[in-house]
Amino acid sequence: MGDNFTPQTIEVTLGQENSRGEKDFNSKKMEGEGENRENDTTSQTELKPVKTIAFCRFIVRRHKLAFGLTLGGHILLIVVSAILVQSGYNLFPLSFTGVPLTLTEDATYLRGEAFSLAESNAIILPQPVDVYSTERTETTETLTLYYEGSNVFTKDNLQAIAAWENELVSEPKYGNFCKLLETGQCQKPFSIIRFFDGSLPSITPDVNYDNIVGTLSAAMNNPTTAQMLQYHLGKDAVINATENVASSSITRSIIYLGHDDKDKRQDFLVETFHSKLNSKTETGVGGMAFIFTSTSLFTYDVERQVIFDLLLAGGSFGFIFLFMLIQTQSLLITGLAVLSVLTSFLGANLIYRIVLDFQYFGIFHVLSIFIILGIGADDVFVYFDTWRATAHENHATLEERVSSCYKRAAKAMFATSLTTMIAFFVNAVSPLLAVSSFGLFSGILVLVNYISVITFFPTVVVMHHKHWENWTWPCFRCCKKTREISPSHDLKDGKRKHPIVRFFRGIFFSFVSHKIMKCFLVLLCAIVLSVFIYFATTLKPEEEAIKIYKESHNYGKAIDRNLNSFKPSVQDKVIKVYLVWGLKGQDRASCHKTDYECSGKTVWDEGFDLNPKPAQNALFALCARLRNLTDAEVASLKIRLDSISGYPDVNCFITDFHTDMLTFTGNVTGLPLSEITMSAFMAGNPQLYDASQDMTNFYRYFETGLSFWLNNGYDGTYSKQYENYADNMGFSRDASDTRQIVNKTGLLYGTRLRYAAIVVHTTLQNGKVGYVEGIPVIDAWESFTTSEISKLPPSLSGGFQCTPEGNNAWHWLRVQKTLADSAVKGIIIGICLAFIILTFATGNIVLGFLATATITCVTVTIVGIIPVAGWKLGVLESLNLSLVVGLAVDYVVHLAEGYHLSRHEHRQGRLRDMLETVGISVLSGACTTLGASLFMLFAVILFFMQFGIFMFCTIGFSLFYSLIMFAPLLAICGPQGNFGSLSPLYAWIKDQFRGKKKTDIDCKKCSGQGFHPLEEIEKF
Repeated sequence: MGDNFTPQTIEVTLGQENSRGEKDFNSKKMEGEGENRENDTTSQTELKPVKTIAFCRFIVRRHKLAFGLTLGGHILLIVVSAILVQSGYNLFPLSFTGVPLTLTEDATYLRGEAFSLAESNAIILPQPVDVYSTERTETTETLTLYYEGSNVFTKDNLQAIAAWENELVSEPKYGNFCKLLETGQCQKPFSIIRFFDGSLPSITPDVNYDNIVGTLSAAMNNPTTAQMLQYHLGKDAVINATENVASSSITRSIIYLGHDDKDKRQDFLVETFHSKLNSKTETGVGGMAFIFTSTSLFTYDVERQVIFDLLLAGGSFGFIFLFMLIQTQSLLITGLAVLSVLTSFLGANLIYRIVLDFQYFGIFHVLSIFIILGIGADDVFVYFDTWRATAHENHATLEERVSSCYKRAAKAMFATSLTTMIAFFVNAVSPLLAVSSFGLFSGILVLVNYISVITFFPTVVVMHHKHWENWTWPCFRCCKKTREISPSHDLKDGKRKHPIVRFFRGIFFSFVSHKIMKCFLVLLCAIVLSVFIYFATTLKPEEEAIKIYKESHNYGKAIDRNLNSFKPSVQDKVIKVYLVWGLKGQDRASCHKTDYECSGKTVWDEGFDLNPKPAQNALFALCARLRNLTDAEVASLKIRLDSISGYPDVNCFITDFHTDMLTFTGNVTGLPLSEITMSAFMAGNPQLYDASQDMTNFYRYFETGLSFWLNNGYDGTYSKQYENYADNMGFSRDASDTRQIVNKTGLLYGTRLRYAAIVVHTTLQNGKVGYVEGIPVIDAWESFTTSEISKLPPSLSGGFQCTPEGNNAWHWLRVQKTLADSAVKGIIIGICLAFIILTFATGNIVLGFLATATITCVTVTIVGIIPVAGWKLGVLESLNLSLVVGLAVDYVVHLAEGYHLSRHEHRQGRLRDMLETVGISVLSGACTTLGASLFMLFAVILFFMQFGIFMFCTIGFSLFYSLIMFAPLLAICGPQGNFGSLSPLYAWIKDQFRGKKKTDIDCKKCSGQGFHPLEEIEKF
């Protein structure tokens, strides 16, 4: 920008300031009565020539053109966004049902994905039994029902449960979506009622519930039914025939669905069950409280609730608009300021979506609306209050006044915006898409908003000043007197009229600068900080996946009850470790960087082969090893013991294969299978294998026996081995060996075993283990697996361990640790960068240190808030902690800047100037953000509610520490004169570049150098 000097120096006296001017006033001892006397003023007696800015000269001289251009730019953002949406471009790729917290390059994720997706690969043949299985025989979704009461095992309660569940499964459409048994009938709900209605052959029916204790005791004493019963018993359950007691405060049931169309299944549940289930959560079932959950209903409710909660942004918007209107007293300024903030969102999204090509816009991005409303309003207040302050400086021209305002406001906003941007951008390097994309988008949003405020808002202010500053609505003109606008129109007895300004200048200044009170306030803050430091030390990591609803909500209760209210059972969703062969980590090289739903490419381990005898024997021996682990190994690997046998709970297909084949074939084809044994076996079963085919080069003998075993001899029925193991392996065609089973259309033998897995059940329950406990278990499993696989033959050397079920437990534990580490890293980087930025922004290292210490106090306090609120360090908590520094910096940097810009030399005068000039801006900015976040506390989605609490607490404590600690600290040890100033450093660097020596003297005219040697002084 070009610069221009206004040549004159103007002297103005306001109030009763000493006529000798500033220099004489500052020569007093500032802690004396003169400094604290109410009639002293911070208005400056003499203004130096103001260097005008080319942009400011343009918006003053061509104010209508400048206003039109900048307003047109904002309107253009709206028009472009509307055109793109209308044309079908996915400008807002919304995704509210899932949060992409995946470490896409982590081995635990890639291995889990490899196994999970292998079955869907095109070369993998359908499960053999699928060829002749009936439709809907597999569970595609469950509806889980919970009942709570003082004792749910009373006759009345059991009858109520039976009646309610019968009502649900009697719905006409239910038969089209239920899971079917082999008989073609709907599978009954897995409920406590099954122990009474005769469904279990080993239990005597008790349909009238006359012998509840006897029936449940009989089930408890039967090893098979005991495992089933355990699933329905609460932690406090007591089944004791001797004492004639059968009680539990909670039980649960499962309704199975088998329809494979996800959308139709959701439509059925919503149309048929949704209103009934919600009604029962209000009225209960019998005398019991009722809770329910299902994936489809959960997704449906989340999608609707997100929209409703987003309407709270309207409340935040309305509050900020009204507050801003009261502060600016101008509908024009308020309306255009809010327009600037909202269009910043569109501008940031165009950069994020088109320039950077991000294709994910999730629930975290929505939270940035609330952030930018607060930040944008704060920037507007800073600029407008600075504009008002320049009215008391009696500038010679409007260009000079606008330039003075622009320099100060832009600098103050730059410091806060830069720190906030950096805090957001620190998250942009996170390996988690949900975090990195949010950090990147929010950082861009702050940048765009800053550019908007420093380019558009000055034109708005100038237009208002020139045309509408004295304008009044026609119906109110008779009630308002026209007044001349002058530099001192807002003064009364040398002081500003605004009550908040007078409060900060007078009462509050005397309060925080009092020689006893200032020490007390610092001590008070230290005590508050100590309390929150203690709570911060109690912070624990969150074991559960992302929580969507509050614990008081139906779905929140369902998650809590499932994890914490029942006895352990074999039906519990414990973490299962898969030892896998035949696969390598999933290849995601072809996936777009933000396409978290991309499945990537399956990579096969071409060396995997179980046909060699050593490979079969080695795998069989490994299974035996797993079944006979030492107690120390079982404890280290957290392996669950089978409740009946007492051995580690391991599903090893090759062990059962060996045992069953000996039974099937009369001790002919036990392991290891070979060409000799299998040739004889195939020749003895001509009804299955065509003996006329050439078997000279046939190789896949192991797979031939394995397929025979899985399919129960191809007799067309389900088998226990199929149910237990079919999902743990996959077959593909072999170019030379694959052939048709005789008279069995679609059934093959001689296929290639592409992948296989051994499954080990652990004692760790999904959602109840944190990374502190879990990471050592992952490491123990990795060490064990690596050691054991190194002993296997070459065809089994590519094995690995993973946890592909559910949310991939091993990967989720890594995600937990990454989130916690990112939060700590974000805080440390944010505070370090804040110190650098604040030091250079204020030009004083002491001010930078005190301001950074204040930000650190805010951060530590917010960390302590987490356990105080009953939360743990989870996804949202980690994300918020990394943003605290950026949000906490605003108010303290404004105060530090106000202290730095004061022309007083002593700390007392600087402190009073600081409070008078920026106190109102700090308070206004805090009120808008506090008000905006207050609406979020009414959200149902836990994301929004927690974010509102974080925002409210962060801004609240930022204001508290800035005014109650930072201000008194400045009164105690604030820098005076040039103490701590960077000016000497700047001058030394400048002299080094110019080649100036210590003995050289500055001069006004020295042949362009600006200095000359001391010995030449007489020449000048």
